[in-house]
Amino acid sequence: MKSRVIFLLLGILIGILLTGLIVWKNMPDQMMKVVQSKYDFEETVSRLEEAAYMNGWEVLHIYDLGDCFFERGMGTLMNVTVLSICQADYSFEILQADENKKIAAIMPCRIGVYEDEEGDVYLTRMNIGLFSKVFSGTIGEILSLVAEDDEKIIEDIILK
Repeated sequence: MKSRVIFLLLGILIGILLTGLIVWKNMPDQMMKVVQSKYDFEETVSRLEEAAYMNGWEVLHIYDLGDCFFERGMGTLMNVTVLSICQADYSFEILQADENKKIAAIMPCRIGVYEDEEGDVYLTRMNIGLFSKVFSGTIGEILSLVAEDDEKIIEDIILK
């Protein structure tokens, strides 16, 4: 009887450890979404900026990372750009309460655009839908709306 209990406890412990390892290994892929664009790099950035505005978002800044690297002598010019976008109503709803201001670290939302070595263009962003499930209350509710908007913004730009 005692050996069965030890076997059971050992099995449960191994199961927990294996589950933790699987989650740890897969989490980076789950937290980021990467999709291919239908357009070249410049057209993708332009259409993404336009789509953000058309869906009620504001483009706060566009970071040209490739140009930044090139200017600092870090090699050839690469196409990597990040758009910081904000939907003021959502942001205000979250940030008006002091207990929610901790989320400011990931605001505004960002969508990256990059071109790989083969010339294919991709959009990359946080999986806000998954991230929204981590939070309850106002933050979780608003982040799930952000996730819906995120998909609307990119839907006409990406390959399906």
